[in-house]
Amino acid sequence: MERQAQSPAPVMRILKYAFVVSAFLFILVMKQIPVQAGPPVSRQFQAAIVFVGLVSIVAGFLVPRLVFQAAQRTPRSDSTAIQLQQWITKGVMSLAFFEACILFGLALHFLHGSLRLVELMFTAGIAAELFWSPGKPPSVENGEFPQG
Repeated sequence: MERQAQSPAPVMRILKYAFVVSAFLFILVMKQIPVQAGPPVSRQFQAAIVFVGLVSIVAGFLVPRLVFQAAQRTPRSDSTAIQLQQWITKGVMSLAFFEACILFGLALHFLHGSLRLVELMFTAGIAAELFWSPGKPPSVENGEFPQG
């Protein structure tokens, strides 16, 4: 009996929303664990953390595409299975970069950073995760998906 191949798009959608849920869980952690008393970090250090966090969002949109651009030119990348693996890897890389921004915000919170900057980091990371789209999986127009 032959199984009907299923699109990997629903799995990527589940991953996307799982990352969003994890961001809200980080907010819960931030609210539940009290910050130790201590001096706040310098403005320059806060600016550096925010800069790196926002660069990670930009990287989430650009780096996965750039990393696999060269791989797509090779002859062995014609395989549907390889293209599917690359599509999933690009998606997970993007989501990880967006989550990194949120984690930088969490670190900034525990380092006594400005509440506005912490909120900026969380908002930017969650917004990036929500607005990001992985695109169509390879061979979606033919309905061909490799069986694992």
